[in-house]
Amino acid sequence: MQTSVIESLQAAGLYKETGRIEEQMLKTILPNGEVREHKMAEINYFDLKIFADEIDIALKLQNPLVQALFAKNAIGLVNLIRVINCSSASGFKGSVSSGRQLDAILIRAEQLQDPDTAIVAGGIPGRRASWIRTIGAGDIGVVSNFIEGDWAIASAHGSALPMADEEGIALLGFANPAAAVCVDTLQINYLSQLYNIQNLDFEMANPFIGDSIIELKQPLFLFPKESGLLTVHYYRVGQDELRPIGLWVKMASNLRLMVSD
Repeated sequence: MQTSVIESLQAAGLYKETGRIEEQMLKTILPNGEVREHKMAEINYFDLKIFADEIDIALKLQNPLVQALFAKNAIGLVNLIRVINCSSASGFKGSVSSGRQLDAILIRAEQLQDPDTAIVAGGIPGRRASWIRTIGAGDIGVVSNFIEGDWAIASAHGSALPMADEEGIALLGFANPAAAVCVDTLQINYLSQLYNIQNLDFEMANPFIGDSIIELKQPLFLFPKESGLLTVHYYRVGQDELRPIGLWVKMASNLRLMVSD
C-alpha cells in the first residue's frame, strides 16, 4: 500500500516534470445508479507534481492513517483538481498561485457554517470557531446537521453546502479526538440523494494507535456546482470533536484571507 500521495502518483505515472495530460471524461455513479459525467481539463504534469509535493508536506505531522487515506485517494484528488480546472483554466500552482490558479487546503473548522448558531434577524451567518461541539440533552436521538450551507446564501438552516464554479471538496473520512465521543452514525446527502448510513464507532477504531479515525466507505467528492449535506446522530451528552479528513480546492483569489472560506 502506498503511504504518500507522491508514491501513489508515481505508481500511476502522474508524477512528472514535463508533459501534459489530455482532456478526459470522468464518470461517477450515484447511489440510485445514475451516471454523471465531468470533464477533466488538460493539465501539466508539473502541476500535479506541485500538488503532490505540497500535500505530502502538509500531511507530514498527521497520523499515518490520515496520510494513508490521502495516498489511497490520490488519483481521485487529481481528478477533482482537473474537473475544477475546466472552469478556472489556469492550472494548479499551490502556495505560489495567484488569481485563477488553483490551490488546496486541508478542511478547517472556520471554513464551515456553525450549525449551532442561532438564526438571527437578517440571516447573518456564523462560522465555526472550532470542531468542539457541546452536545446537550436536546441533541440526543435527533438528526443534527454537521456540514451544511451558509445561511446567508442558502436562506435556510439545514440546506446543502454548494460548490461554486471553481471549487470542490474531497471528504475521505473522520477523526474524533474527544475524551468521550458523542456521535455514532453519519449520513451524506449528495445532490439531494441519501447515501447509506455509516457507523462512526470511534471507541472501537484504531485502539492501539491512539487517534480515532474512520474512513468513509466511499469518499465524497463535491465537484463544481454540486452540493452536499452531512447529518449525524448523537447518542450521549458531552463535548464532541468530530472533524472531517479532507481537502478543499479553490482558486487562489478565494483562498488568501485568513478568515475566508
